[in-house]
Amino acid sequence: MIIIIKTPNKNRILIKAASMLLLVGMFWLYYNHMSHKFQEQNQQLASKLHLAKVTKRVDRSRKIEDTIYKESVKIVKLLQQKNVKSIKVVADKLLIICNYNTDIEPLLVRYGAYSMVRTTMTSIKIGIDLKMIVENKYES
Repeated sequence: MIIIIKTPNKNRILIKAASMLLLVGMFWLYYNHMSHKFQEQNQQLASKLHLAKVTKRVDRSRKIEDTIYKESVKIVKLLQQKNVKSIKVVADKLLIICNYNTDIEPLLVRYGAYSMVRTTMTSIKIGIDLKMIVENKYES
């Protein structure tokens, strides 16, 4: 019976070590490549979502402005344009200043408790709550 003992060859050990290092290096490169790719996709998605939110906010504010403008036009028609001196938005109120002899009964019927009326010697000041107007007229 003959027993042959092989001694480890330095070349084989170097080849195995080099192949293991190459394999680990390939996995590391693949991981870095995929992580950068996913980061780019996430950034693109985040920018799209941010843009969508901004445009949605702009559209919503434009709708609210249109609602307030249309309601102001209706108020001027109710009071008759020749009697209205000015209309302003102050804080969260729509302030209407009209002549002293103006009939404000249509406004009181339409807005009721949401309007505040102050009469002076020369004019009538009417304040209408914009929150009520937006809540009643604006469709989300």
